[in-house]
Amino acid sequence: MTPEELKEKAGKNWNLDQLLSALNQAKMAVLMAEDVITCYRTLTREEVKYLYGILDRKNPAEIAQIYDKNPNNVRNQLTRLYRYIKKLLNYSEVQDIRSINIPDELANRNFRINPLEQPRETDRVWWRITIELDNPDNLQLQAIVNRLGSVLEKPLIVQKIDQGSTLLVFESDRSEYDRIEALYRSDRLGELLKVTVSDLGQIPQDSLLIYVRQMYESIFGEGYQPVALILTRNQRNRSRGPNPENSESVARAKQINFGTNQSVNLTVELTPKDEESDTKIWIDPCGEAVYLPVGLQITVLDEFGDAVPQLQKQTGTTDNAVLLTFSLAPGEQFSVKLLLGDASVTETF
Repeated sequence: MTPEELKEKAGKNWNLDQLLSALNQAKMAVLMAEDVITCYRTLTREEVKYLYGILDRKNPAEIAQIYDKNPNNVRNQLTRLYRYIKKLLNYSEVQDIRSINIPDELANRNFRINPLEQPRETDRVWWRITIELDNPDNLQLQAIVNRLGSVLEKPLIVQKIDQGSTLLVFESDRSEYDRIEALYRSDRLGELLKVTVSDLGQIPQDSLLIYVRQMYESIFGEGYQPVALILTRNQRNRSRGPNPENSESVARAKQINFGTNQSVNLTVELTPKDEESDTKIWIDPCGEAVYLPVGLQITVLDEFGDAVPQLQKQTGTTDNAVLLTFSLAPGEQFSVKLLLGDASVTETF
């Protein structure tokens, strides 16, 4: 099992927001009781990742293997995490953790999602709302999105924004969209959002991929260009660029300079799937160079800035390309770190 799979499984089976909030309070209580001064009043990134392993009934050795960490370091961090869990469950600190069935105890306290309540794939819909507000600034848009989230009593993430008569695109449960639609039809939605709402509707399936594709294109920063403008014909012929069988793929490339007369080409391709995107990262030589620079270290970082162990490569003397592949959840960020000698470049998506 990979770290991404473990995180995904935890998100599907547990009310993570509630559980993390409760554990943060438990951690604070433990630290205050000991009069400990620290900047980490909430769970650290490592503690959150190891919590995913505990929820999946993994032992310390298995957790260490999944995250490619030193087992002794993992056990030390788990010792602290166990103390916070004991506090949450009202167990004594001297209680042997091996006698506590942590997942079952947390489930008994309603931190586990009832399988009957989990939204099915068909219960997720994309929808758009059009507001009569020309060229709103970020604060105005955020205020509208916050009011919309207040109506549903949960935060919403904007998937896309079109200017003009501003059009906002969201993804949510069907029941949540139904609540918004009922307010719109009763002419109450505009009053709640404090803005004129001129249209609301679901996005048809045949139009959905267009929105997803446009959303993907927006993640590329300065310097990224169509693949044909960066890569040589031979490089493009090695299965580069959008798959001709899947016109929904989006690929962009950029030349990365290390300041030592050495450069490489970075290509990122995203292909939307049902609930995730297939991601491919290529590193190619620049210009007429045949091989990549020797000792180039390529690392994919997760949304927390941590290296993904399975997505790291270092070039040798005969590497003419490097390919890394993985999947992303909607809205999930990642970075690509390139290290050559003392020169380091990180591109964030």
